[in-house]
Amino acid sequence: MNDDVTYLDELSNDADDEGSRFKESEFIPLDDLVYAPLYALAKSNQHLREHIIDAIKGLGSIRHDGKEETVCLNNLNIAYDQIRQEGEEGYSVDNLQMQVPLLSIVPVTNLNVEKAEIDFSTEVKAEMKEAGKCSVNARICAPEQRESDFLPRVHYKLQVGSIPATEGVMRLTDVLSSNQIAKKLDTTPVAVDGNLGCDEHKNVWQELNMLRAKVKRLKQLYKKVVNMMTEQEQLEHVSHEYYTESTCMFDREKYLMTQSDIANRIMEYQDQIMNMEIELGLERDYE
Repeated sequence: MNDDVTYLDELSNDADDEGSRFKESEFIPLDDLVYAPLYALAKSNQHLREHIIDAIKGLGSIRHDGKEETVCLNNLNIAYDQIRQEGEEGYSVDNLQMQVPLLSIVPVTNLNVEKAEIDFSTEVKAEMKEAGKCSVNARICAPEQRESDFLPRVHYKLQVGSIPATEGVMRLTDVLSSNQIAKKLDTTPVAVDGNLGCDEHKNVWQELNMLRAKVKRLKQLYKKVVNMMTEQEQLEHVSHEYYTESTCMFDREKYLMTQSDIANRIMEYQDQIMNMEIELGLERDYE
């Protein structure tokens, strides 16, 4: 029982000491007292902005190049199937893979203290300073004083909400979204019955596509050689006609040999393609 009384006495003494300290708390300039919560709000917004920067850095890895710091964004690899029409030759299913930067799909929370209501009570008094100047000082006090509670009560009302992403983040997201390149991983032909072809059909189809790609590239090269020969002949004619000194001679034979070599390879590849298509169509018939 005595221990309980002693403990209660200690609590009472602590409360009295706490109350006396608040009663004896010094007054501060009223300007500083009003500015303090505004400064706290400004600091909170600064911390929120720093959080956004840290969140963007967290979506990649940091690379240091001298004094420069670069954020290398992490990507998410996504694979999907896409049906492609092969002209009059049917359809094929391409398996594509795309690297998507995480920043373009993961929302970055953008918080900001857009409205704050701060309610507190103060005790105000005027003090005379040197040269007859008067200053107004204040200290926070409880709205309603109670004998058992000498602690001042301060009420903060903060309204926190999201704000739209900044124009810089939106433009960066647009660039990342429009710069995605899909890489082809595999192609499977579609048989005449609508089902996907077997591995043998797939291998033949891939070889045919490779040969067609070679023929396409060779035809482009052949066209460049023809255009180059035509242009060089015109330039040579103008050079000989108006330039009296020694002129550059156009080696027509060299380009004719190159043109012949390209045409020969095109014929070989086209012959291989036709033979494979005939065998595939007559003997296997995609079944």
